[in-house]
Amino acid sequence: MSEYTILPLINASFQPGEAKRTVAGFEDRDFQKIARAEYYYFTGQAEKCSHIAERYLMSHNIKLKMSSCLLYVYSNLTLGRAVASRKGIWEIRECLEKEMKYSSSAEDKAISVFAGYMSSVLLHLPVDELPDVEFYAAALPPGIKMFSAYVIAHMAYLKGEYGRALGICEAAFMFRDGTYPISMIYLYCMMAMCQINLKHHQKAKDALMLAWNMAKEDEFLEPFIEHHGLLQGLLESCIRKEDSKLYNKLSDKVISFSRGWMAIHNPMSENFVTDALSTVEFSIAMLASRDWNNQEIADYLGFSPNTVKTYLSRIYVKLNIKKRDELKKYMLK
Repeated sequence: MSEYTILPLINASFQPGEAKRTVAGFEDRDFQKIARAEYYYFTGQAEKCSHIAERYLMSHNIKLKMSSCLLYVYSNLTLGRAVASRKGIWEIRECLEKEMKYSSSAEDKAISVFAGYMSSVLLHLPVDELPDVEFYAAALPPGIKMFSAYVIAHMAYLKGEYGRALGICEAAFMFRDGTYPISMIYLYCMMAMCQINLKHHQKAKDALMLAWNMAKEDEFLEPFIEHHGLLQGLLESCIRKEDSKLYNKLSDKVISFSRGWMAIHNPMSENFVTDALSTVEFSIAMLASRDWNNQEIADYLGFSPNTVKTYLSRIYVKLNIKKRDELKKYMLK
């Protein structure tokens, strides 16, 4: 199977810290550009990513086209361009339909199904009309197959099947045949999310630190930006004090991504929480809305209970509410 497949950087096996060198190593000019767009996206340079991706939206090469569409969807989401993101999703769905009808290539069908799920599941959009991704996953190249495990685990997570999602992630690590940093970072984030919901807080922190220590070698911040809300304050608990420079860089981008996500997921929503709250306030509000008391939040985030109380008072003012129970209206949609 050719290394020049959908999302070639995700599919590449390399050691953390060697992402730039890996991109430069692609001999095919077009796939090198797509790999560079991936690098820009995962390092928080969405504008550069979108600029490259746009050039390949009409490519006749299915691997280039699907790569560019996915990168176009997510980079424009981060940039707050909901119309552009929807255009990318529409292109993926149309292309997937054609591939399923006319393609004789098992790999091309598999990557089209993968793209359909990746453009939908991570945005919490319905996948009922899509072919079964688990059926096609076997035909994917190794690094993409590993990322598809994350996508499948994410589906289970959204259904509240935390144990199953965790098992899928663990199996992906067990059967991997190389080091695929981007896929592994996403899988570790999913494992942390599952452990939080299973109330295994130390295991959640351990999983997050595995992701963070791998990601920081290349400054792959985007996975943490995407999962900030779902990690429920874990970044603040583990990273804010330990790596303040990168944490601050990450925080600057969380709000714009959350705003773009909301515009895609629910364009008619009047929920302005992503505009009103800082990343720390958002995390505290998320935990409080899940019935954590002030002491529990303080212990988790490394604050004093009085600091948590002060933050909550600010949150209530910003959201124009008076009590904790009303937070659920904003945080648990």
